[in-house]
Amino acid sequence: MLRNVSGVPLEPATEDTLNFIAGEMKIGGRTSTQIVLREGLETTAYLPVRTIYEES
Repeated sequence: MLRNVSGVPLEPATEDTLNFIAGEMKIGGRTSTQIVLREGLETTAYLPVRTIYEES
């Protein structure tokens, strides 16, 4: 299980891209990694797509 991914080595280009995304979104690097991973799993149908409510 991937509970603590802080020690997972990333290729330099991947790490740079995640850091760039985090900076653009003004969030932490771990949060950007979680978002990218979750959205990738939703896109490939390994996770159900979350329902986003307009009012929230």
